Order: sequence, then C-alpha cells, then structure tokens
Amino acid sequence: MGNLFKHASNVSKTAFLATLILYIIIIASFIPSIVFAGNVFAILIKIAAALVILATILGMIYSFFIKGGQKFLFLLLHAASLFIVLFSISAFMIAKSADLT
Repeated sequence: MGNLFKHASNVSKTAFLATLILYIIIIASFIPSIVFAGNVFAILIKIAAALVILATILGMIYSFFIKGGQKFLFLLLHAASLFIVLFSISAFMIAKSADLT
C-alpha cells in the first residue's frame, strides 16, 4: 500500500480504474432502481457517485505529478470524468426543478 502512493502514475491509473468500475456499478444499478423502485439501488447509486467524485479528484491531483507523456492523457481522462459527473448532477437538478423525476 505504501508503494502505491509513492508513484503518481500508479495512483492515477488506480483512481481511473476505480472510476470506471464505479461507473459500471452506477449503470448496472440504474435500470433496477427504475423498475423495482428500490431504495437500495438509489442508495447504491448515491454512494457510487460520491466515490466517483472522490476518485476522480484524487486521480486528477496525482496526475499533475506524473512525469512524461502520460501526464496530459490522464489529466484529460480525469477531467472528462469530472465533467461527466458535473453534467449529470446539473441535468438531475434541472429535471428535479421541472418535476420530471
């Protein structure tokens, strides 16, 4: 565990992998949350969304310390993930204000 945080590229890769896994969890639990109207799936989505934000921010911070050509790639990937999360939160707020959900 101590070796993971010594190398910025390893932390950035791990954070990006965790972000992808959490996106898959969100997508996989989205349909059952609509069909079954279960609170368990809604809570799972909220927890996964919070963890996606934290993992993305952690990965983006560590991406600044990467040396070499991968720096721009990981910064771009983490920024895209952060924009996706921010867009989905804003779309949810607009839908809530228009009583669409």
